Amino acid sequence: MNDASTFEAKQVRSKPAAKETPDGKPSVVLVVDDEPAICWGFQQMLEADGHEVLTASSAEQGLAMAGDSRPDLVLLDVRLPREDGISALPKFIAVTSGAPVIVMTAFGDLETAVAAVRNGASDYLTKPFRLDEAQRICRVALRSSGSSVKPATPTQSERWNRHRIVGQSPAIQQAYRQIALVAASDLSVLITGETGTGKELVAAAIHRHSRRSQGPYLPVAPVALNPDLIESELFGHVHGAFTGATSDRVGLFERAEGGTVLLDEIGDLPLSIQVKLLRVLEHGEYCRVGEVDSRSCDVRILAATNTDLHAAVREGRFREDLFYRINGLQIHLPPLRNRVEDVRPLCDHFLQRFGYESTEGVIDDALMEELKSRPWHGNVRELRNAIEHAAVVARGRPLTVEDFPPEQPGRQTDMGHPSDDLTDTIAGWTETLLRQGQRPDGGLHAHLLSQIEPTLLRLVLQHTAGNRAKAAELLGIHRGTLREKLRGYGLEDFPTGHA
Repeated sequence: MNDASTFEAKQVRSKPAAKETPDGKPSVVLVVDDEPAICWGFQQMLEADGHEVLTASSAEQGLAMAGDSRPDLVLLDVRLPREDGISALPKFIAVTSGAPVIVMTAFGDLETAVAAVRNGASDYLTKPFRLDEAQRICRVALRSSGSSVKPATPTQSERWNRHRIVGQSPAIQQAYRQIALVAASDLSVLITGETGTGKELVAAAIHRHSRRSQGPYLPVAPVALNPDLIESELFGHVHGAFTGATSDRVGLFERAEGGTVLLDEIGDLPLSIQVKLLRVLEHGEYCRVGEVDSRSCDVRILAATNTDLHAAVREGRFREDLFYRINGLQIHLPPLRNRVEDVRPLCDHFLQRFGYESTEGVIDDALMEELKSRPWHGNVRELRNAIEHAAVVARGRPLTVEDFPPEQPGRQTDMGHPSDDLTDTIAGWTETLLRQGQRPDGGLHAHLLSQIEPTLLRLVLQHTAGNRAKAAELLGIHRGTLREKLRGYGLEDFPTGHA
């Protein structure tokens, strides 16, 4: 009794009182199918859920019954004796004043599914289907029946500001403050945070509120460019500079004259390009590839990264002088899992972007708690994609947890406890040093702390938005001790909040 072909074997249960719609009337479901067993099975299942059920064996009969009874839900088969379900679908939506229609077919293919959705179906069932799945889909559809949630028109959706930073957490409030303070200057800004936290939105906001707002804003990720052509892409080249340079080429910095450049994932910039970028920052000059004479450059540089530049400097992968030049001010965006109070406003923002005229009642409290509990390893970007997925599936009705894609695994999954990985890493590190006979200055213990402690201090400070008193409390050390450690590791200039 797991699919539609076994409906007739289902035991008849006593009919409970019909459930009521918000206007006080019993919920009515119309099943339109020329197979009596299907109609009977749905009748038993839906009446057991407390609904009044009507059945019809043709589209014509169903439309007549729908006009009289105005059902709250229609289950409509595709293959019917005369008019097929797909062509009749818009008529059912019209005669029921927009009641949800679930299309059923035993001959499911892409064209049928697409046609059903385009014609307004709220969902799609392929026979044979599991009874529990059919019951779940019916319950979801009935919950949305008569809902005041309406999709926005394309014009309304297009007018929505797609590039707004959204959030109300202390960390985002701190980011707002920093953007406001730094926007009017030409200070270089380093924007840090995990992938998907919204670093490019911060950069765009800085440009939008700066005196350069009327000039170009050019975001680029050099790591995504051809490694052999990065210099040419950034600074341009002259005719004959290299094989294939058949004409002069204007580079990024020349095109951005008077505006702003965002260098995304700057931690992956090759050392040879770092030297040339430093010249731009210090002297406002650059040379095209193959050119001797310098060109002046009036461009503000913003940088973003999801990597630890302090570690990159220590390991020689990133120039220390360049680090201090781009780090005029650092704006850190913590991961979404550390600012769950931003989940609801972000959901509302994305729902409006994806077609909901009103977000009231679209996500109930239970679903919101579920969304807040997810780790969101992909951060705001993953949440946006999940909301878009759910909005496409729901097609204007309130969302349910089933509308969302399953939780995505991240760097840390349930496959192992993080402390196990840390223990293994330290063990491997120690064994390697001992096997190689290395004797670091100050001993192994001091060397280990120098590798681990700066990252710990930095991440805790980022978590507290630079509040050293709170950071010291989390670390379990005195604030004076924290101050000394930051000074010892060269982190005394880390952006602070208060205290």
